[in-house]
Amino acid sequence: MIAQGMRGMIATRRCPPAEGLIATAIYYLRQGSRKLGEEAFQFFELPDGRGYHLQSFLVLQWPMPHTQRIVLELDSTWRYRTARIEWEAEKRVTIAHYQIEGELLRVRIEEAAGRRSVELSQSWNGALFDYPAALFATALCKKFELPPGDNSEIDLVRIMLPSLQPEQSRYSCARLFDHHQTFEIGAFSVREFVLRGATELVHIWVDEAGVPVCLERREGSELVRFDLVRYRLFRY
Repeated sequence: MIAQGMRGMIATRRCPPAEGLIATAIYYLRQGSRKLGEEAFQFFELPDGRGYHLQSFLVLQWPMPHTQRIVLELDSTWRYRTARIEWEAEKRVTIAHYQIEGELLRVRIEEAAGRRSVELSQSWNGALFDYPAALFATALCKKFELPPGDNSEIDLVRIMLPSLQPEQSRYSCARLFDHHQTFEIGAFSVREFVLRGATELVHIWVDEAGVPVCLERREGSELVRFDLVRYRLFRY
């Protein structure tokens, strides 16, 4: 179904679950009453316990009309292996590859037609990744090992927009007490996390499978909310 008034938005159809499929989800991105776009993701377990594959597709009208395609590959402990982001706007495509090699993060960013190519390597030291997508929030929350009511300092590699370059920052992370809460799609038992950085606040509610039910990102006075509007959980 294509959302009314959002030409080119994500279409979905019923089909048998693919091998290893754990969950599928669709989110509406909103700023107040304004709909900014949609994100659809799929969450797979790889054969033989080799890890997890997460893929996402976003269609957004903000800050300009564009699409994003995201892929994450993680090992069986949810440790990052690779990430890939493809950003397309105004007929220009930027593709970024992120590769973990030991304690190094290697990054290659390329624009179509060879307009720009950036390669860099920086210390990783086990930092977690952050990017404004429900897909990244899923992987992020899988690595939080805080008991309810506890908090800790963490390092995040923030992938900046629209450059897609990484920037490492220190955040405080708090896990609030688990509870039941009703969202647009229904009532869930959730784990609730709050991350605070120098300029950003991230608030995440995840269900028992670790899939975000709701995600809020605030930078300065600007608040963007990801609301889960369609969800199929096959197993976890």
